[in-house]
Amino acid sequence: MTGSVTEARLPYEAAAAAGRARLLHAAAALLLVAAAAGWATAIRPQPFSDWLYYWEAARGAIAYERGGIMLFVLRVLQKLPLAPYAVMLLINLASALVILAIAYRADGRRIGLASALVYAYLLAITPYFAVVQFDLSATALLCAGFGFLALDAPAARRPWVILAATLLVAGAVSSRPQFLLVLLVFAALLGTTAAMARAALFTTRRPTMLSALVLMVGALLGFAGDSALRAQAGRSEAVRTNSGVTLYAGLLSSGTSPPTCGHWSLQAMRDARADAHLPLQRAVSTRLRQQPPGHWLEVMRCKAGMIVFPEAYALSWSLGAPDVVDRLAAVDGDTHLQATAAYLYRIEDLGYRVLLVLIYAFALAAVVRSARKGQWLPAMLPLFWLASFWLVHAIFEIQARYFLSLFVVLPLMAVSSTHRNGNYVPRESAWADSPSSVRQS
Repeated sequence: MTGSVTEARLPYEAAAAAGRARLLHAAAALLLVAAAAGWATAIRPQPFSDWLYYWEAARGAIAYERGGIMLFVLRVLQKLPLAPYAVMLLINLASALVILAIAYRADGRRIGLASALVYAYLLAITPYFAVVQFDLSATALLCAGFGFLALDAPAARRPWVILAATLLVAGAVSSRPQFLLVLLVFAALLGTTAAMARAALFTTRRPTMLSALVLMVGALLGFAGDSALRAQAGRSEAVRTNSGVTLYAGLLSSGTSPPTCGHWSLQAMRDARADAHLPLQRAVSTRLRQQPPGHWLEVMRCKAGMIVFPEAYALSWSLGAPDVVDRLAAVDGDTHLQATAAYLYRIEDLGYRVLLVLIYAFALAAVVRSARKGQWLPAMLPLFWLASFWLVHAIFEIQARYFLSLFVVLPLMAVSSTHRNGNYVPRESAWADSPSSVRQS
């Protein structure tokens, strides 16, 4: 009798736990919205530098050079009677909520450590939500693409799931060209390992290779779409004169001393423009021959610390807006405001570094746990994701904000070791030949 009562109580307790998890998830989302909206309303940064380009290009005031699908989303929302910071607040809050929903699902529909780390990261960069940037929205598209890749879809819906994943990845790459190289490296590592590994050690070979192919195709489609828009606007050369400068800033024109090594510089822009008339391969080989191999290794060594532990960036891009700087300087008691800003920067720097250490520690623990269980794909996913960013940025330009997607996605890839149904683990059942095998899994 006691056993039957206990068994009858289990579904109720499970439902209650699920309800509490949903309530906690909703409360966390509301807090994120309140924090981002409060900061944006108080600071009200106006677009400047690259951010001004996005705003003006969306208005059609200047020719298209980059921005992809999100530039057209911004163009639609510009019709609302809102200031730029308010429009971007809508876009970035929607993106953050999408990422939170994906993290909640990947973590077993609860607020576990993985989703808590993703939430903490998004909360830490809420000042960035008011800036006219597509880093967060492109990351949301990428997360959604990864999520579709891992769905246990019935056979009849599998082609649509693959198509959705491909288009989402393409949209992410078109809006954030940096993803092109990162995803190509990630897909190459994933696909090559799956193809070469023994079936006994890598039981999800077929879905993994298909996922790698989808990522490659999506990345190339996104780049092709971005390039077509640029060509239509008569700005095809912008890949060399603007986007191509990331190679010069990251390596070819970089110094070997921190903190400027690997970052954008006026010299890098000048060198990229000076070489624009040359074929890329010739320009690169000529630059490489100008210095001994040890010089280029020294550049990479100089950048390594800033790649592994990039600095906090959210406050600097919002408080650093020229209109915000001028407005704060005009307020009485400017000394107090400057002291407050300096205190905020110190708190942000400390909190951000602690958060990165926690994310790395969680990913490492997940890798070790998966390897001990013989679950090689979950063990490799976080390592490949890290390697993709580190390899690309060892050569190309580094900025702290470029690593946003690294730290948002890393916990979601790592969570697969604690939840076999994690949202970022391609499973054999997801691509099996018959619907029955999906139901059995």
